[in-house]
Amino acid sequence: MTSCLGSDDNASTTTLRDAQIATFSLTNDSVPGLNKVKFTISQLDGLILNMDSMPYGTEVGQVLCNITFVSYAINAAITPEAQPDTTFSWVETDSVNLSKPIKIVVTAADGVTKKTYRAQLNIHQVNPDSLSWERYADSPVPGTIREQKVITYSYNNEDAYFMYAGTSGDYKLYCSPVADARRWEELPLSGLSGDDKLISQLTVFGSSVYIPSESGALYSSQDGVHWELAGNTPSVRYLLGALSEGRNQRPVLAAIVEDNGLLSFACMNENGEWTTGENVHSKFPLTNFASYSYINMYHAYIILVGGRNRENQLTNTTWGTMNGKDWALLTNEGTGYFEEREGLMLTRYDEKFFLTGGMNAEGKASKELYTSIDQGVTWALQDSLVIFPDAYNARGFASVQVDKDNYMLIFGGKTSNNTYQLNEIWRGRINRLGF
Repeated sequence: MTSCLGSDDNASTTTLRDAQIATFSLTNDSVPGLNKVKFTISQLDGLILNMDSMPYGTEVGQVLCNITFVSYAINAAITPEAQPDTTFSWVETDSVNLSKPIKIVVTAADGVTKKTYRAQLNIHQVNPDSLSWERYADSPVPGTIREQKVITYSYNNEDAYFMYAGTSGDYKLYCSPVADARRWEELPLSGLSGDDKLISQLTVFGSSVYIPSESGALYSSQDGVHWELAGNTPSVRYLLGALSEGRNQRPVLAAIVEDNGLLSFACMNENGEWTTGENVHSKFPLTNFASYSYINMYHAYIILVGGRNRENQLTNTTWGTMNGKDWALLTNEGTGYFEEREGLMLTRYDEKFFLTGGMNAEGKASKELYTSIDQGVTWALQDSLVIFPDAYNARGFASVQVDKDNYMLIFGGKTSNNTYQLNEIWRGRINRLGF
C-alpha cells in the first residue's frame, strides 16, 4: 500500500498477513438445495461446517467451493480426506471431492502467514422420521408379576414413575426418576391388600391417585404410597380416566357407577362431589381398554380404545368425552381399522396418537402399530420407519409413558393371556425429536 502526503515523495509498503476465510459455500447442480446451505466459520479452531444438516440420504461427491477471504491471500491449498495423497491449489472453477471433509491451508500475502481450516458438509446419518427402539432396562420387580401399571407421579418434588405390580396375592410399588428409568427403589406400599383391585384402571386425578375394586369400592391415596377407602362415593365399578381443566371445563374423575344393577356414567369434581350422567351403552368397553387424557385447542378430552364390553365381547372402537358423563362413539363400528383387542397401549406422541399391542379373541398378542391424526376417529397401520424391531416380542397389557426428552417407554406386557408380565422396559424415539 502506498500513500502520498503533500510533497513527501517517499512511498511505504505494508505486506498483508491476514489468512482468514471470510465466506464459504458450495454448489452442485445435481445436489438439490446445496447452494442454499449456510456454513458457519469458526476462526478460533478453524472449523467450517453447516449447523443445519442436509437431509438423510443426500449424496455429495464433486462440488465447487466458493471462498472469499478477509484480505488478499496468494494461495489456498486443498487436501481432500477422500484423496489424502492429493493436494492442489484452490481454483474457483475446479471441483473438489467433498464426500469427506477437506483441509484448506490459506497462505497470506506475506507468503509466510498460514491458517488451516477443516471444512465438512454435515448430512443426517439416520432417517429423521425413523423410530429407533432399544431394550432399555429390566423391570425392578423380582419374581413373577400378574399385572402391572406405570404412572407418572410427583415424588420428592420431581416427576417419577410409579410402578404398581400385582404379585402372588399382593401388590408392590417401585419408584424411578423419570430422567433415569434404570434406577428403581421399592416404596412401602400400604392399604392395597388382596388381589381384587382393577390395577389397569389406576388413575391420577389432581394430586391424588384412585383405583377401583371388583366390589365397587374406590380407594384413594394422596402420595401414591398410603392408600385408604375413599369416603362418600357411589358404587364405583370402573374408572375411565381424568379430565384436566379446559376452556369452560372443570377437572373431573370419570367413572362408571352402579345403582340397583344399572350402570351409569358419572364423574367426581375436585371437591369430591359426584354427578351421574347417561346410562352406559351395551357396546361401551368396561375392562381392558386403553385410556388417554389430553388437551387439544384448550379443551380437555378422554378417549378409550378397544377392551371388553358388558357382554364380554372384544371391541375395536374409540369412544370420547369432554365432561366424563356423556360419551360419544368416535369410530364407525363397521369400519374395522384393526381387529377387536384388549390390553392395547395408547399414548399421544409426535402430535398424533400411537396405538399398539393388545390381544385378540384367540389370545394372540400383536406388535402392530397404528397412528391417528384425527383424535382417534380413524387409524392407519404403520408398516415402516416406526415399527418394532425383531427382538421386541408382541405383547398386550403393558404400560406406556412419554418423557420430556421425547422417548416413548413401554413397561412390561404379556405375550398371551396366560403368561406373566415381561421383565423388561423398552425405549424408543423418533430420530428428529432428538436432534
